[in-house]
Amino acid sequence: MRIKKKKYKNLEVFFSNHQISYEKAINYLEERVNKICKEKEQELVWFLEHPSIYTTGRGHLIKKKFINSIPVINTGRGGKLTWHGPGQRIIYLAINLKKRKNDIRKFMNLLESFVISTLNKINIECYRKENLIGIWTKKNDVDAKIASFGLRVSKGIIYHGISININCKLDNFYKINPCGITNATVTSAKEVKKEEINLNEFDKI
Repeated sequence: MRIKKKKYKNLEVFFSNHQISYEKAINYLEERVNKICKEKEQELVWFLEHPSIYTTGRGHLIKKKFINSIPVINTGRGGKLTWHGPGQRIIYLAINLKKRKNDIRKFMNLLESFVISTLNKINIECYRKENLIGIWTKKNDVDAKIASFGLRVSKGIIYHGISININCKLDNFYKINPCGITNATVTSAKEVKKEEINLNEFDKI
């Protein structure tokens, strides 16, 4: 995998400038989790894109292998059925919660705040919704989802991550009930801003 790496004291950050298959990314992530657990690797944050694919959470497995010719993969993360693909920023994490008092609720709250503040910096107002996981903004005065979370904890390590709709086409979301929400409205940074967003600049933020 061609990856640009930055190392910090206890954290390594990867930036992939080409699409990486979901299977390859998750296989690497799971290997990394095992090494972090044994203190053989640093914790990880990884910015990337996937080719077009549907994934489901472990509690919502489906038998379909394709939806409209797009592959479907049942995964071990939390959450329900969603789409990933070009123009969507994926941020995978492998973070040791044992060093952070095992406070999953606080960690999730921090992740949500991180996404909200990042989108705020490109002048997109967004917010949480009660009893719904994800980050939302307004689209024609209707709540529209712009970012999703799908996480799993194994051996005290929280991993999988965040997807933020930046420049992606949205039609693949409307072939499903994204994240299990009936009649959900979905949007992207490009749709809100009415202009293409530079992913490298977004990653710096």
